[in-house]
Amino acid sequence: MKSIVGKSLVVVLLLALAGGLAVWLAYGDEIKGAVAGEPQEAPPLTAPVTRGSVQQAVTGVGEVKPLATEKLKPADSWHWLESFDAPLNKRIAAGEKLVTFANGETWVAPYDLVVTDYTLPEKNKGAVTKDDHFIEVQRIDDVSIVLPVSETDLAALAEGQEVKVRLGADEARAYDGVISNINEVGTYGATGSKFAITVEVPNDGSIKLGMSANLSITVDEATDVLTVPVSAVNGAGENKHVEVYDAETGERRMVPVTAGITDGTVVEVSGEDLHEGDDVVLDEAGSLGGADVGDVAIVSTAPSA
Repeated sequence: MKSIVGKSLVVVLLLALAGGLAVWLAYGDEIKGAVAGEPQEAPPLTAPVTRGSVQQAVTGVGEVKPLATEKLKPADSWHWLESFDAPLNKRIAAGEKLVTFANGETWVAPYDLVVTDYTLPEKNKGAVTKDDHFIEVQRIDDVSIVLPVSETDLAALAEGQEVKVRLGADEARAYDGVISNINEVGTYGATGSKFAITVEVPNDGSIKLGMSANLSITVDEATDVLTVPVSAVNGAGENKHVEVYDAETGERRMVPVTAGITDGTVVEVSGEDLHEGDDVVLDEAGSLGGADVGDVAIVSTAPSA
């Protein structure tokens, strides 16, 4: 009996040694590093390849200004003034009274406006004449915003093009505007020439002169395409690539890609070996890693849903 127990104990010990040797051969380096207190390599920062839409846009900030500044004159002469009824620097809707004459007739606003100044005789001390008197107004039924844009963006813009406008006072609401004019005389500077474009926006009464406005003009859009963060793309010209990471094996493989349009956050990409759901390695510094991801230099907005 003692001989059998001894032999069994020997077998158990041999099996334990064999198992320990196998573990050491497989994970010896990791075990030594852990025992020695050596830091383990952390997995890279990654993001999944997703399918969606990308919009490329020219954006900028401008000031809300009147559509025009004009001097309104009476339609005919020799009406005695009864009262001037318009407050200064207040919105006056089209059809509201500006002046009441002594004979009961009125002079009304031809459009939504703000009165900034006037030259009229005092009550009962003279007639209102079209040659000598006027009311200076700023037209606000539509308002304008001037946006300086780079010369590199001009080819993507045209008069009549739609513009999304958000006011600094209410960024949640978007107003629809259009490019009404593109100035063909630019202003040269150290970073290149700038050209002024004028955007016209219908005013429902909620837009006030002097407000700040954020403008976005969509110039290109790609839908149902693969996208990755811009910091995942490396290389330049036709030699762009991403690194696809396998979390199970820790393997990285370089995948050549073609970059399309970008919105500054994500970029359209395509490649034979790139698939939706792949994890791509990001530049942890948040830069482009030296990549030129776009074919056109455009100021960018957030991606569309």
